[in-house]
Amino acid sequence: MTETASSQYASSDEHLLVEDVVNALTGGDSLRDEESVDDLRERMEGAAHEFDERTAFAFGRALLDSLCEDPGNLRQLEALLILGLAHPDVLDRHRISLAVEGRRLAVLLERSGQVARARGVLELLSDRLPEERTIDHELAGILRRSGNTGELVERYLRRAEKAVEEESVSEAIPWLQEILLLDRTRRDVARMIRDLRYQEVERHTRGSRRSRILILVLLVAGVLTAVVGRELSIREKYANIPPVDSDQLDTSLYQRKHSIDQLLSNHGFWFGIFVVTQERDFLRLEIAEFERQKERQEAAQAETNKRRLQTAEGARLRGKKFADRGDWLHALTAFEEALDYSPADWEHRPQVERDVVALRDWKESHEQ
Repeated sequence: MTETASSQYASSDEHLLVEDVVNALTGGDSLRDEESVDDLRERMEGAAHEFDERTAFAFGRALLDSLCEDPGNLRQLEALLILGLAHPDVLDRHRISLAVEGRRLAVLLERSGQVARARGVLELLSDRLPEERTIDHELAGILRRSGNTGELVERYLRRAEKAVEEESVSEAIPWLQEILLLDRTRRDVARMIRDLRYQEVERHTRGSRRSRILILVLLVAGVLTAVVGRELSIREKYANIPPVDSDQLDTSLYQRKHSIDQLLSNHGFWFGIFVVTQERDFLRLEIAEFERQKERQEAAQAETNKRRLQTAEGARLRGKKFADRGDWLHALTAFEEALDYSPADWEHRPQVERDVVALRDWKESHEQ
């Protein structure tokens, strides 16, 4: 858009039509599931070059006012996302989070069946906002639900490799652990984690060894012998602690941390304590993450059980209504559905089972 056209939008910002704003930002195209990340990036770059700050602010105000009345409008949300990527200050001035709005657009797109487009939105946001880990989680969820776990594994692997190249082992290991949560058979990944930990331990060990040499030179032969003997003994105990088994995280994580805690408690200070303390702190983080994952799974299961119980109760009530009207066949179907969804300890289960037996007997007697 020319500078004259941009100025024209800015000068009439009080009378902007939302549809004109959407068309200006999206090019007037309707939503297409096959549109790629490059297409969205091209539109964002176009908006950055074509509209000045005043015009962008007017567009943002018009879109936000309209979205307050219709928060699920996909085209307006798409236009707001493009505008926010091109002119981040517009959303900042309205205290609107680009990450939140982008995730909301992705959710609505996925619910409308436009899975590829939802994924493209999240991929673009992930590239622009790498610090927003929630975007990665949303993208991971879409890939899981669409059966693209292999691609998700490769995505995590690339991130881990990049972290290793940047010598950020502490960042690489969590990505590799995410891969193991998706695919327990990836023994190569488990081996990479062990190698990275070993390299980290070795790096700290080399640093500690240089410090110890300076100290040991000043000590007499007897003290030197005692210190070396104690150090080797503690190192041997540390080396004999069973490593974390990626196939049994629920037990091996706690066992290794408990053993390290005992080692630290029993031996006080020694030259390798900094390495072991660092691993203990890292294991705490791993355990905390593992427990959060477990709590999320338990919460999801509890919600599923609640919905099944509600379904069973609803089916039971429908069955009673059918029975009261003498509609025995529909009552039987409803009671059977209630049994299918109800747990074994459901308080109404014995009565519903008796009703089902009686109705089946009635049905057989009338079919003969």
